[in-house]
Amino acid sequence: MDETIQQLNVAYRRSRRARNLRITIAPTQAVIVTVPLHVSLERAKEFVRSKQAWLQKHLCRIQERDKLQPQQPQLSREELVKTQDDLFSRLENFSSRYNLPYRRATFRCQKTKWGSCSSHNHISLNINIAFLPEHLQDYILLHELCHIRHKNHSKQFWGLLNQYCGGRAKEFVKELKKHRMRIRV
Repeated sequence: MDETIQQLNVAYRRSRRARNLRITIAPTQAVIVTVPLHVSLERAKEFVRSKQAWLQKHLCRIQERDKLQPQQPQLSREELVKTQDDLFSRLENFSSRYNLPYRRATFRCQKTKWGSCSSHNHISLNINIAFLPEHLQDYILLHELCHIRHKNHSKQFWGLLNQYCGGRAKEFVKELKKHRMRIRV
């Protein structure tokens, strides 16, 4: 068992903010273990050993997804600006159509989220949306706009989102999981 773990690229990182041990698999397939200050390194290594089956399962999933997903072409700066303008225009259109006013929208490079909506109704869109099919881009825009009305993922939130997505919200969630972030910070 230790041989397989040694073959993995495992990095242990201490964190003052962490309360629990956490394993993250980076896009490079490096395994990152976040270790709270009160937990020993030996305990962290034991934790990784206990999660070997989980690690192997998820690493295989990532490798399979990467095989199935063709490499996306790079976008020039001009193409990225055009895509941003198009997304903001569609966001404004959805906002007006469904009476979901937001305060500000930004286009940023985020590591894990496709988008977010703050408590002040500021919408942040991940630059990687540019690589998604248009129907998934629209799903993300609508998802974040629905957070204007519901700040959580309650039944009411999903009901509203499903209404705006023609009853296909859960289908889009599954499809979105097949895509990965292309541009990294």
